[in-house]
Amino acid sequence: MRPVLRLLLLAALLGGAGTSPFAREAARSDGSLEAYLEKLRKERDAELERLRPAVETCAKKLGSARSGAELKKLQQELEALGPETASLLLPYLDPGPQGGEVEERCAREVTQHLERTHPAGVVDELARRARSGSPKGRANALRALGSVAEGQRALAFLRTLHGELAGTLRGECVRSLARLAPSDPLLVASLADTHPAVLGAALTALRDEPRRAPRPEVLAVLADPSRGADVLPELVAYLTVPGQSIDEDTAASLVRFAARGDLAPETRLTVLAGVPRLGVPLGPKLKREFEPLTSASDGAIKDAALVALTLLKDSRARRELVKVYDDQVKDNEGWPLAYQRRGKIFLRIHEYGAAARDFARALELQEESARLPANRELWVDLARAHVLDDKLAKAVDVLENYGLTSDLRRELVADPDFAPLVTSSKYRKLFE
Repeated sequence: MRPVLRLLLLAALLGGAGTSPFAREAARSDGSLEAYLEKLRKERDAELERLRPAVETCAKKLGSARSGAELKKLQQELEALGPETASLLLPYLDPGPQGGEVEERCAREVTQHLERTHPAGVVDELARRARSGSPKGRANALRALGSVAEGQRALAFLRTLHGELAGTLRGECVRSLARLAPSDPLLVASLADTHPAVLGAALTALRDEPRRAPRPEVLAVLADPSRGADVLPELVAYLTVPGQSIDEDTAASLVRFAARGDLAPETRLTVLAGVPRLGVPLGPKLKREFEPLTSASDGAIKDAALVALTLLKDSRARRELVKVYDDQVKDNEGWPLAYQRRGKIFLRIHEYGAAARDFARALELQEESARLPANRELWVDLARAHVLDDKLAKAVDVLENYGLTSDLRRELVADPDFAPLVTSSKYRKLFE
């Protein structure tokens, strides 16, 4: 048994010291548990010193690994050195105030290693590092605290730290609190914060809690034009969880943010993509909020608004949306891109058969160049349309016909649209 494991077991059994095997061994030595404990500490320290050079070499290389394979090999080497090496890795959590890309990457990889391995015996040191050092080092220490073996001790520290920290560091504290105690009252209390990092962490932490309706504290964030604007992706993720009842006022408040030209287009598009998933029928109040969006000068925003309305069963919005792309195809019948663009619109409004026909026609027009890497998105979208239309055999035919490479397999495994194919008992071997 490794020294550290013996030490941990001894500590766990001290309450019954008079009858434990370790107590009897200590009695055989000099009758003192303290002396035996000191002996184990020395053995542990000697073991750590023996491992130190290997740990330092491996940790330093993490920041400069040139490939994913090299990085994976280093991670495996580090894990093979044993969990007791965690204390030797703690100095690498902090890249320092002047740390460059190599130091920051090393710190990030060490943090992830600690999160994976759930180390023991490092809570006190992590808490100390969460209070001092560079901002990035403190953030890394807070992340690691959320994954240690002594969860209750770490939780006590995090609850204390929550009151001491602010801004992004408090946000990291909230994330670690959520991992250790998903129903901790501090998570709800954090919804009253004004910093986006804290609000975002709290919304994410509470996203999957069982509920019949959104928390009032979440609706208060949505109703605040300044706070809500900072965490719109997190609000969308929270509000679109199935099983809760969303009213039209809430949906309208969300769409109102999408109409704000001062917000990033990507954020506004995220909102519009989420609205149809709220499960709210298209009533007069909600439709009124869409009006400025359907005449937006930004084509992407206008399309997203029309797509959302189409999914909310607005037939007029569908006609307006599709007509633009129908006209492009009519005026350019030999142009593959016209069919591809319309196919993507059909995909977004869940008309998968029409999407598949357009993608297939675009590939036909590409002729010999259809299999070139530049056209991979096109035939992947054709396969996507078939999967979403529950035509898995057709999707497999497309992928095998145009080239199911190892890189593409990994890409599709991570794509939620392809989950029905990847998990199919008939076809999952294609992705193994």
